[in-house]
Amino acid sequence: MNLSYIEHLEASYRDDPPKQKGQRTRARIKIATAKVLEKKGYHAMRVSDVTETAEMAEGSFYIYFKDKTDATVTVLTDLLENFFNLETPRDGERSAYDSIRLTNRRWISVCRANAGLMRCILQVGDETPEFARLSQDANRVWYQRVAEGVRRRRGTGPGIPMLAAYLLGGMMDELVRKLIVYPDPGLLDLLAGMGADDDMVADATSLIWLRVFYPDEPAPEGLPEPVAALATWLAP
Repeated sequence: MNLSYIEHLEASYRDDPPKQKGQRTRARIKIATAKVLEKKGYHAMRVSDVTETAEMAEGSFYIYFKDKTDATVTVLTDLLENFFNLETPRDGERSAYDSIRLTNRRWISVCRANAGLMRCILQVGDETPEFARLSQDANRVWYQRVAEGVRRRRGTGPGIPMLAAYLLGGMMDELVRKLIVYPDPGLLDLLAGMGADDDMVADATSLIWLRVFYPDEPAPEGLPEPVAALATWLAP
């Protein structure tokens, strides 16, 4: 699966284009909107940027979208509801740590591949309450999925796993903001000093998740040195 939403849209258009001309035009505008949002951001984007990217007359845009906000919300809603689909592995397929790490590493990779669009999610959410609620709903569905996986493994009630999922999910959201969306020089310098790449960040965050959700499970062997040191530091 493409990690880039734009590449996903382009591949879908190329491999299975809409049958009707109007639907094809709308799809082209949607792809162009995503490209401009990724490159310029929501605030700087103009309708003319979209139509120039789509190679069509500006008037064509207004047949399908009311304004740039309408087009942006359409793109970002599809991104949230249909593209960010991070499934947790079934019980027995992987260890708890491997399941957690697979999900966290993929989330970091998806954010890397869509950094500009991730920034736009925050920008539009600040201005459009309905979209902010949609973004929160998408997060909550993911937290519920994580909590359900924990309940299946541990046989616990619903409240505490969901609270932990919110707390750890918020940690991951803030981390990708500082790592990718709005890079924090202090964090980047810290990671560089440790020789840490995205793989090591996924290892470290997943270790923290493991300690919260499955405190009795041992840390995996073969962790990078800084992460192994973190495992020792977190040990009871």
